[in-house]
Amino acid sequence: METLQIIILDPNTNNAQHAATRLRTLLKKKDLSAFVQEVTCYLEISRQGLNGKTPVIAVNGKNFQCKNLSFELLEQFAQWLASNIND
Repeated sequence: METLQIIILDPNTNNAQHAATRLRTLLKKKDLSAFVQEVTCYLEISRQGLNGKTPVIAVNGKNFQCKNLSFELLEQFAQWLASNIND
């Protein structure tokens, strides 16, 4: 199984850090291997054309725009990843 490369892009450092920690835990419980990192730099977010479009979760280069980074949303996202990666 390949290791997922996941980047959480959000200029709010606290939200990005908490979301990354939650997502790592959720994915580990689903036996998914993932490298999760956060990008909170406004310049990097803007460079990627995501200014005003955050939060975004990028998985292996594909962006998923989110309304928020709530625990419920992250849980649903982890479930969706587990369902689609293992198919």
